[in-house]
Amino acid sequence: MKRFLIFAAVAPPLGFIVAFWVMLQIANWLAGSPTTFDVAQIMMLPTIYLVGLIPALSAAWFDHALARRNVSYRIALTALFGYTISYLPFAAAFWIGFGHGPYVLLLGLIGAVPSALCSWLAAERQAPDLVPSP
Repeated sequence: MKRFLIFAAVAPPLGFIVAFWVMLQIANWLAGSPTTFDVAQIMMLPTIYLVGLIPALSAAWFDHALARRNVSYRIALTALFGYTISYLPFAAAFWIGFGHGPYVLLLGLIGAVPSALCSWLAAERQAPDLVPSP
């Protein structure tokens, strides 16, 4: 249950940060356009949760399945799953024909980064790993 709460609470806002405050700013800088960073974009948070909650919970389910099987590359595989599942909200745009070109592959980072971080946060750690020894 803790894993699903971590993914539901952290992944959508982190995906927003990766998309709007990192990738979009880099794209604007490379294009020579002015920056579009604005803290007022936080008002989009309810919409971000509506769009990102299902992919986040899907990644949590996948991470939970890997954790139960003690897969050694769990974080990397969850990041790869997050990369793939992040295209789900864009499916209609791709179907209509709005998304094309090689730059579309970068959109997967919107799901890969939050999935990897949430998977790392949800890992079961022993107490000695969390508290430094004297």
